[in-house]
Amino acid sequence: MKSFTSNQLKFAGVLVILTITFRFGLSTLLQGMEFTLAWMIAAFYGILVFVAGWYFGKKDYDSLPLYDIGFKFHLVTYIICNLIAELWFLLGFQSQYEPVETVHLTALFWGLGLILHFILFMRSRKNSIKGIEKTDIFD
Repeated sequence: MKSFTSNQLKFAGVLVILTITFRFGLSTLLQGMEFTLAWMIAAFYGILVFVAGWYFGKKDYDSLPLYDIGFKFHLVTYIICNLIAELWFLLGFQSQYEPVETVHLTALFWGLGLILHFILFMRSRKNSIKGIEKTDIFD
C-alpha cells in the first residue's frame, strides 16, 4: 500500500470527530445507567461511520483506478476507533460500567477480521490489474 488518499484522510478526520463524540455520549449514558440509550447511540454511531465510509469510499472509487480501496478504509477505521478507545481509558474518561477488557476484546476480534480482509485483499490483487480481472482484459 503506497499512501492514503485525500478522501481517506477526510474520512479519518470525520471518524475522529464521530468516535470522540460517541465515546463521550456512551460514557455519559452508561454513568447515568441509561443502558438502552447507550445501545441506541452505539447503533447510530455504527450507521454514521458506515455512511461516512461509503461516501468517502465512493468518491475514491470514482476518482482513482485502485483496486479494493475498502481495505484501507477498514484499516483506518480499526486504528482510529481502537486508539481513541484505549486513550479514553488511559485518560480516565470511562464510566464505572465500562470495563477496559471490552475494548481489548473488540480490538482482538476486529483485528482477526481485519487480517482476514487483508488476506482476501492480497489474494484478489494477484488476479487483477488495477482492479480489472485479467480474463476481462485478454480474450
